[in-house]
Amino acid sequence: MNDITGAVQDDGGLRAVLRALRTSPLPRCVLAVVVATEGSTYRKPGALIVLPAQGARVGWLSGGCLEAELEAAAADVLREGRARHLRMDTRGDDDLLFGSASGCRGVVELLLMPVDETSPLLAALRRLDTSARLELTLSADGAGEAANDTGSWQWPASATSAPGRWSLSLRAPERLLLLGAGPESMPLLRLAHLLGWSVEVVESRARWHAALTSADALHRDTAEVPALLETRRFAAAVVMSHHFSRDLAALRHAAAGEIGWVGLLGPIARRDALLAELDADLRARLLPRLQAPVGLRLGGEGPEAIALSIMAALQSRSGT
Repeated sequence: MNDITGAVQDDGGLRAVLRALRTSPLPRCVLAVVVATEGSTYRKPGALIVLPAQGARVGWLSGGCLEAELEAAAADVLREGRARHLRMDTRGDDDLLFGSASGCRGVVELLLMPVDETSPLLAALRRLDTSARLELTLSADGAGEAANDTGSWQWPASATSAPGRWSLSLRAPERLLLLGAGPESMPLLRLAHLLGWSVEVVESRARWHAALTSADALHRDTAEVPALLETRRFAAAVVMSHHFSRDLAALRHAAAGEIGWVGLLGPIARRDALLAELDADLRARLLPRLQAPVGLRLGGEGPEAIALSIMAALQSRSGT
């Protein structure tokens, strides 16, 4: 039997869930979808958790206090082959003393659905990486539909009729483009994946390729950059080759493109020298989107600390 957890040990967030669901053929499992919340909750509507018949859960519902109840409910769903609406209420004193003991004072509602390789919902989720969003409509009896700009899917109820219908919008994992590589690349890739980002790298110098094997895509020809910026959906780019002319070319491409957040690695004097080489029009287009020097001031030095500061800046972007 395929193990859905083995391939996702270095991933986090929605990225980990989607990678687990790309296991082919997918073993029998339950997909839990947070459909509504009230008060203080660890996860919000649209969060996904995969609970396989065999193996470890992928994704979290809480800090651990609600997982036992969720796993027990998922076992029932697998045994019966029917969807289930689950409501967890931690607002009362009874829950604090005799229930989850979390003290979070919130309500989380989930729809648990059995899925396998033939499930239309699985097909829809496997296409989420190729589209910015997936619109879901789910009913308490397990029926639902999904749609994005690549197609639409529908599936029938798997349980008796029950009140409850929810509309959710799932956003695909954020996509990061690294223009150039250096000693920060490997820790940055690891941190980005743990935080749920997809990462593509453009680097033609062969000496860095061994450090980039975990990238979602490695582009070895810098001539590909204009096409990448035109055809891919990148939330952010970081210019980080440690080479002046390479970084200058990358900044020109980034300035001409539409990426809303561009980071530049290096000190202020180097930034100013690079900007002085840009045409006035390109410089004016780039400056509102540029963070340079890239990263938050967290303290520390060396590749790992720099990678952490870059990821912290990326996570703190408005809307992330």
